[in-house]
Amino acid sequence: MTTVLFTIGAAVATVLLALFGITLLYRHFRIWPTPGSGSWQGYVFWPLFRSLNVLCFAVAITTHANYLGLPTWLRLVAFALLVFSIALFIYSFRVLGKDNSYGAQDGLVTSGVYRWTRNPQNGMLIVVYGCLAFASDSAPTYVLCAAMMAVYALMVLAEEPWLEVAYGEPYRRYCSCVPRFFNWRRAAVLARSVVGQQRD
Repeated sequence: MTTVLFTIGAAVATVLLALFGITLLYRHFRIWPTPGSGSWQGYVFWPLFRSLNVLCFAVAITTHANYLGLPTWLRLVAFALLVFSIALFIYSFRVLGKDNSYGAQDGLVTSGVYRWTRNPQNGMLIVVYGCLAFASDSAPTYVLCAAMMAVYALMVLAEEPWLEVAYGEPYRRYCSCVPRFFNWRRAAVLARSVVGQQRD
């Protein structure tokens, strides 16, 4: 069963990654963000994308390997981080809104968690699949989760030119202030401020 699921997942991942490669090389070809639900991109991207998400979890659940020999406590920590990251993803999804998350142009969101990162949803889902791989500790899961993480990273790169066209100068200013994935500089300033207040 796992072999079948992994084979399907590997094929889906290969197609998705190839489509993103073409998207990044040729700007007139865009698989993401999709132009709409009735477009060929929508008919191709969403089934492949959703299938790979499901297959990652299916392979993780159906394999019982100990590929790297990770200790149980570390795998449990990875699972806990997975759950926490899913909660942050849901929060980010609610802040941005369903339509904007699926490629609509309902306004540039720069408040809340979006002050810390331009891509909290994708960033958290990259963490989710990294944690899933470590929690499962099986070779097939590592492969599919790595592919899924690459897809989420490529989605970010593919949508940036689209966002720049959609929102223009406000988006460019936003990019100059907030990093693509996490505002470590802002976190360091906040941490120093908290430490300074505690010393006082």
